[in-house]
Amino acid sequence: MFCNGEKIRRIYALTALLSVWMQAVSALSIQPIPQYPAVGQSVTLSVTGINGNLRSFSWYKGPNSNAEYQILSYIPALNPPQTNGKQYFSRASGLPNGSLLISDLVITDRGIYTVIGQTDRGIWQESVNLTVYIPVTKPVIRANSSLVNENDTVTLTCEMENAERIVWGRSNGRLPSDITLSNDNRTLTFSSIKRSDSGDYYCEAENVINKIKSDIYTLKVNYGPENLIITGPNGIESLFNLTVGTSLSLRCSAASFPPPTYHWKHNEIDLRKYDSILTLDLSLKENGSYTCTASNSKTNITVATSVVVIVYESYDSGNEDAPLLSGGAIAGIIIGILAFVAGVLGVACYVFQKKHKINNINEPHEYENVKKNGMNPASSEDPSYMTLQFKHQDTYGELRG
Repeated sequence: MFCNGEKIRRIYALTALLSVWMQAVSALSIQPIPQYPAVGQSVTLSVTGINGNLRSFSWYKGPNSNAEYQILSYIPALNPPQTNGKQYFSRASGLPNGSLLISDLVITDRGIYTVIGQTDRGIWQESVNLTVYIPVTKPVIRANSSLVNENDTVTLTCEMENAERIVWGRSNGRLPSDITLSNDNRTLTFSSIKRSDSGDYYCEAENVINKIKSDIYTLKVNYGPENLIITGPNGIESLFNLTVGTSLSLRCSAASFPPPTYHWKHNEIDLRKYDSILTLDLSLKENGSYTCTASNSKTNITVATSVVVIVYESYDSGNEDAPLLSGGAIAGIIIGILAFVAGVLGVACYVFQKKHKINNINEPHEYENVKKNGMNPASSEDPSYMTLQFKHQDTYGELRG
């Protein structure tokens, strides 16, 4: 019976001791300071909540607290207080409050750290998983092609290391609505890029310790040339009527990026002019067709358009005050002359046919029938005897009037 009572007392004593120990260690914690230590920085594995006077402590790095994983032991009453263990490294040192200081962090410092300490109230133990962070490197944007033409598929990639989050942006407006982002946001894809997608893009990468933005990437979309036109002093014209001695400037323009190279021809003869503007001092030899060709070396597209230039002399080259014929007047004169000639030819053909028919009448009764019907060959009504009279008109005078 006594034996059983002694056993019970021991159990109660052990229970009380465990209770005290649990109370002593219940507030224990280890916090890295700073919270997110980075490579090259120092970190303190700060032990808080120790209950009682600290007599000794030991730090370990590894899966357990065996001697082979010991970094150091620390007994404040000794001089020196620190004794190095098998896992000791020169950047580690114990602090009198039971904490561990690690300077100049490297990636291999990551891992499980355990501290076992003793106070006048008992033994305690706590562990912490140390994460060593690496700052995000500065992002760089790269495209899948250095040559971007309209309707191409284009992918921009944000290249960096150690990022936990990536965000894309556009300096001169919102991102296009039809882009596609990869699951990790590292790539941005235009399935069929448009000229309006040209602009300045950037990506921003971050993790818990830093955030950094890339340099601007200027996306240039090549297109054209298209909508090629030639304009003169009064805008777009297809025909220019000018007199000898005047000057004419023709301007060629097209929608294109990069700006196209222009090339001029006169009646398909190369003028060796490569500017957008062609200036002519007109003489009769400048008559003809002028063709402007626009070429884009990036898109390999070439287009052409033409205009006609008519150069004529004044009516009186010796009289500066003499009125000049317009293009419409010239055209009217030509049409009138052609109509007059056509009329004369028509009458001549009619007369010839009649004379030919009468001359072929050989039988007397046929002649009588002709005579009976009033078709006297000698009559003045016979068209073969008609007198053609043409009234002279001063066409130029009428035009002047």
